[in-house]
Amino acid sequence: MFFSFATRVSVSALLTCSISGLALAQTHDPANADEEAPLVLAPITVNGGAPQDGPMTSILPTSGMSTPPASDAAEVLRSVPGVTSGRMGGHGLELVIRGQQQNQLNIIDAGSFTYGACPNRMDPPTSTASLNRADTIIVEKGYSSVTNGPGGSGGAVILEREAPEFENDKRIEGTLSAGTGTNGTGTELGGTLSVDLGKGFYIEGGLDHATAGNYTDGSGRTVRSAFDQTNAGLTFGYVGGGIDLAFDVDYSLAEDVLFPGAGMDSPLDETFVYRLRGGVDVNAGILNRIEGNIYFSTVDHVMDNYSLRPVGAMAMVTPSTSDTTGGKLEAQLSFGATEAKLGVDYQSNNRFAAMYAGMPGMIPQLDASDPTRMRFLMWPDVTIEQTGLYFESETELTDRARLKLGARYDHVRADAGAANVSPALDGGRTPNTYYMAQYGTTFNSARTEDNFGGLIRLEYDLTPDTTLFAGLSRSVRTADATERAMGRSTWVGNPDIDPEKHHQLDLGVQIDKGNWYLNASAYADWVDDYILRDQFSVPGVITYRNVSARLSGVELAAGWERNGLEIWGDVTYTHGENETYNAPLAQIPPLQGQVSIAYGQDGWRAGARVNWADDQDRIDLFRDPGATPGYTTLDLFGSYELHENTVLLAGMNNVTDETYANHLSRSNLFDASVTQVNEPGRTFYIKLESKF
Repeated sequence: MFFSFATRVSVSALLTCSISGLALAQTHDPANADEEAPLVLAPITVNGGAPQDGPMTSILPTSGMSTPPASDAAEVLRSVPGVTSGRMGGHGLELVIRGQQQNQLNIIDAGSFTYGACPNRMDPPTSTASLNRADTIIVEKGYSSVTNGPGGSGGAVILEREAPEFENDKRIEGTLSAGTGTNGTGTELGGTLSVDLGKGFYIEGGLDHATAGNYTDGSGRTVRSAFDQTNAGLTFGYVGGGIDLAFDVDYSLAEDVLFPGAGMDSPLDETFVYRLRGGVDVNAGILNRIEGNIYFSTVDHVMDNYSLRPVGAMAMVTPSTSDTTGGKLEAQLSFGATEAKLGVDYQSNNRFAAMYAGMPGMIPQLDASDPTRMRFLMWPDVTIEQTGLYFESETELTDRARLKLGARYDHVRADAGAANVSPALDGGRTPNTYYMAQYGTTFNSARTEDNFGGLIRLEYDLTPDTTLFAGLSRSVRTADATERAMGRSTWVGNPDIDPEKHHQLDLGVQIDKGNWYLNASAYADWVDDYILRDQFSVPGVITYRNVSARLSGVELAAGWERNGLEIWGDVTYTHGENETYNAPLAQIPPLQGQVSIAYGQDGWRAGARVNWADDQDRIDLFRDPGATPGYTTLDLFGSYELHENTVLLAGMNNVTDETYANHLSRSNLFDASVTQVNEPGRTFYIKLESKF
């Protein structure tokens, strides 16, 4: 991270409780160096939060989090100030950072990108990433680095992996976790295992299985939220002589996923990721190290309206795929007081989705993808290639001042290989027919872009414990396959849509006094060619067009601790404005925050958290489900160390059984008595985590 001060494993504005420092430690007494020292496991300690590298960057623990078992990753990340998520069901929540979402955020798992295969976003990247295989979870808010790939104007979630460090003659280490709960929480069982194969070689594996049922909201209404998910992965690696190399195979399978916020459910979503990553220390002049990776991910998704819900007059199914190939090569340089990175990266994503329809008696034909039953080519073989070149430097100007500079260029090429193909049931119409009707163009030829971005950021230590920062950035995000090429009569992508250009100003301060801290930041983001999902210009048809927009906000987090007592909290405000139409942007969270208090001594800790949100009546009348009332909920949490390497965690969320919905959640299509998909009512959970 760019911040120079040491991160504290202490209270922060992130999580209600966490396990810090699960690393193994070997005691050593110099006076008895000839004797074999006993192996001692570092005790697990549960603190009130996780270390934070500054107002724009947060680090989460990978275990010990006070969230129910089987929680979606985007639900876990809600604990970060400025981060929230919208709900369509119990799985596949849509992450939102500073009012930005979907492809405005970069989700990077051990260096690779995976894009979901559902046109309705039932499988965003956070839903398939396995948190239990990550060694570090980093959340960056806003555009803070040109090294994180193209786009990423709203921020990034980075899951980092490191080679295991085995102590002396210890050859095996691992983790185990298990949990269950009430109100549809279901069960979760998982673990990781690392084995030292000798001579620098190692193998790592991880397995996690979660099963959740339907939950009830605070009024006792059943919310269709059940799912079954398995994540597994295997890594074979080598570390030695300044070289590290690892080959990963990751797998995710989600089955029977119910979505009250969609017209279909998902009986199957399957993801494979193959990844080769590594680096070598060079130490040749100004060149210190070279790092790189190559990866391939493939996602197969199926959604239908008949296998998991009562079928209506017309049965429909949409099988779809998303395949991503990419890589990165980076040189790490050092000259004088400057550390720099020079790199090139590449990614190519291909998406294909076709809808099949017929009477209920034709379901076997639909399941077989009978071409005579094809209704629409939703993603007509869309390929988006992005090749980037970047340079980023960090310079110690003085013992108090640091300067970060970055520049990035991306060449984009997009095409739709099946834009002129007519599905059997579309009356001779093709995706090009719909593009021509709405925009007067076709997708018979590829579109290209040349995008330039960069940043400048200055940090100044006002005192040893107070740091001020200011930053300016420009980032460019190209349209995704849906915005550029969706091809059905009521939902039409725009082949000529321009990329978004974000121009962002960030100001902030971080104060760290040891037993108390304060992080505050404010930002403004002027967006040229904001890609608007337009649901009002053409009655009954979703189209896409460019507008001018502005996003701005304030984030504040603070905490205090003394003698086992900890108090921390945060508040965030986001404002989104469509400046072309002088109207609110859709999907902007309200003023919201949380306040927590916890106390613990020795091996136990207990606490409470109040979550709150204000009313949100600044809405896009055509896209948001409606204005959302504010809410206040109470959560209780606690932990007890059963052993120096085993901890029991338990909690109760929404203690008072409030009925409420997050403003960003989808409309509930299954219950006309409510506007949106409500959050769970009172829920009790218990988890056991151990390291060996």
